[in-house]
Amino acid sequence: MKVINWLLDNVWAAVIIFTVLAQLWKAITKGKGGDEEPAPHQEETFDDPELAERTRKIREEIQRKIAERAKGYPTEQPTPPLAAPDEPPLVREVVVTPTPPVPRRGLTAVEAQRQAEILEEQAALAARLQEAEQMKLAAQKRARYEAATADHSTTARSLARSTVLDDLRDPAALRRAFILREVLGPPVALRR
Repeated sequence: MKVINWLLDNVWAAVIIFTVLAQLWKAITKGKGGDEEPAPHQEETFDDPELAERTRKIREEIQRKIAERAKGYPTEQPTPPLAAPDEPPLVREVVVTPTPPVPRRGLTAVEAQRQAEILEEQAALAARLQEAEQMKLAAQKRARYEAATADHSTTARSLARSTVLDDLRDPAALRRAFILREVLGPPVALRR
């Protein structure tokens, strides 16, 4: 009876103790089954057949490499990937303009290669800088053309509006505006 009363008074403590004991039990039983083979990897399903095929090939390659490393020697030579018969082979055309670096005394092949790469990168940057300058000049030329052909009626309207507002501030000009409205506007009978 005392145990039940204590459990009812300390429900959260009981839950925590039960959880810890369950975790320990699970760890102990899992440790005993360590000699068993892990569950095989479940195949994932993909909507894209190319992605599924690539994934399958990668998994096979990984499993082959794991087996090779376990044996300590390569079992088979890597084979180059074959192109699908309905797809034409990919052809890349690369145009390289060789610029031999100026050799210095005591320069290794790696340093010479690095210098050649730096020179190539600088040439590419120079070409990009020239393109950027041409684009800037074209943008400036277009801005000058647009400024020359822009419609200046908006500035004329704003100037006329400010003139009319200034006239309405003057009492004599305001009287003249009311008279002109009466004379030039619609007749009184047609006004709402």
